[in-house]
Amino acid sequence: MQPVVNPYEKPLAGKAIAGEESNDRPPMPLAGTVYTLDRELVTDNAVFKDLEADWNTLLGRSDAGSVFMSWAWHYTWWQVYAGKHDHLHIITWRRNGVLVGLLPLYLRTCSIVPRRGCLRLTGTGELAIDEVATEYGDLLVEPGLESETGILASDYLQQFNGWTQIELSCLLQDSLLYKILLAGGENRVRERSAGFRYRLSLQGDESDYLESLGASRAKRIRRSQRAADKDGGIELTSIKTADSFDAAFRELAELNHERQLHKRRKSVFASERFRQFHHQLSRQLFAEGAVDIVRFHLGTRLLAVLYCYYDADNCHYYQSGFTRKDSNRYMSLTLAHLMEMQRNREAGRKYYDFMRGEPPTYKEDFNCDTSPMVDVSVYRWRWQLGLALANRRLRARVRKYLQRIRPD
Repeated sequence: MQPVVNPYEKPLAGKAIAGEESNDRPPMPLAGTVYTLDRELVTDNAVFKDLEADWNTLLGRSDAGSVFMSWAWHYTWWQVYAGKHDHLHIITWRRNGVLVGLLPLYLRTCSIVPRRGCLRLTGTGELAIDEVATEYGDLLVEPGLESETGILASDYLQQFNGWTQIELSCLLQDSLLYKILLAGGENRVRERSAGFRYRLSLQGDESDYLESLGASRAKRIRRSQRAADKDGGIELTSIKTADSFDAAFRELAELNHERQLHKRRKSVFASERFRQFHHQLSRQLFAEGAVDIVRFHLGTRLLAVLYCYYDADNCHYYQSGFTRKDSNRYMSLTLAHLMEMQRNREAGRKYYDFMRGEPPTYKEDFNCDTSPMVDVSVYRWRWQLGLALANRRLRARVRKYLQRIRPD
């Protein structure tokens, strides 16, 4: 049992309490409050599987809840991506047997130092060519227990000696996990910008939204809408059964590949692991209404495809593909987004989430609200941080040199 004592009490000499009240840390509980939570460490795949019901119940209550923090997302990722040097390290906290806190981590070791390694969030750490983009990672917590669970999580990470480095990517800067790392990492934390979350409110109707884009862009969009209507109108089709997912996924992959080929980039849909992950995940999420592949046809022509995930308040735009033919006339991807926005307004969702992007990006054209996102590294020893910074400077110099010597 781990008693969590009011942190306003004087700490033991020489021991700083992570989560102490300040402008950039979680608020503290009322004076005199004492909580007792049971901590459990999940290292076995069977126990991970049995967590499903409790995990999703907590997910539904937690402020950090999203499809990217769901049990299905993380369990599927583990089945597809975990390697021989990856070891589950999911930390849970219970009060009277009820799950009230969860931090889904794994430890990646190496053969040289087999019992030590890098702690990461499950759902992250795969190769870039296989990346599924697990964003908004955080500590899942029962509302009202953020401070207490945050203190316990920080204390655990400081006391656990199995890690030499902690690597957490694509965190929102206002997330509880980010605040924990800053509070406990002292001068061994390295923070890098990961861009921004681009999200817009679905309040109001489409006319209100178009006005917010400015007269010139709104005029161009309306012109494309008239052109599409004149040519028969765009029809939106969503998948009806889990079995129809595969055909829609293939169409999405083909259009995405066409687009990336034009940019001389490799499509992530070429990755076998990426495809396997999504095929397995869709079977679980489709029944919950949490995933859809939305296709947009003009007559018999497929103009665009959007791959979206859903939770109570958000439509998360995850991937897309669109044909380049007549894309200027119809603004295929833009009109697809507008139609999907309207569908989600009617479903009662509050936000349309374009997810992470780094400026300059087309997402800026949609007049989104932005939230900073960060990648955070925590090092056990200060010399590691110094080495990482030196390596970053060296790579920057090499890139600059290569740009100078390459022919135009």
